[in-house]
Amino acid sequence: MPFCLDTSFLVGAWVRNYPPDVFPGLWDALDELIEAEEIICPDEVLVELGAKEDELHAWAEARPKLFVPLDHAQMEATTAILKDFPRLVGELADRNRADPFVIALAVVRGHTVVTEERGGSERRPKIPFVCAEMEIKCMNTLEFIRSQRLSF
Repeated sequence: MPFCLDTSFLVGAWVRNYPPDVFPGLWDALDELIEAEEIICPDEVLVELGAKEDELHAWAEARPKLFVPLDHAQMEATTAILKDFPRLVGELADRNRADPFVIALAVVRGHTVVTEERGGSERRPKIPFVCAEMEIKCMNTLEFIRSQRLSF
């Protein structure tokens, strides 16, 4: 099952939950999944990561195969998502600008979204809410790790 990763997956894993100095096996597994084209992100995720010139951003830049350039199908899907969920990118636009692109790429490619975002509502939509409304499979980092049968 292929996956489309949100920025919150990468930041949450790198910074908070599974840092590479403690869980190098996760990051090795991610490299294998990138090479096998089982995990991808829209280019907008790299843009979000670039807001901080840190080790995570350097790691991401060194993996161009992870990032998928925007194409016509993704743009159409993104436009449709924002039409139905205009508040998905709102007052926190700098922090969640990639969200509609993550969902759109998952739609276009038939992937499962992986995010650390939780909840959401019509008034304050977040990735899990939008995915549920659109019937797109969505999971968190731990569910992803379990789905890949990884252990450390």
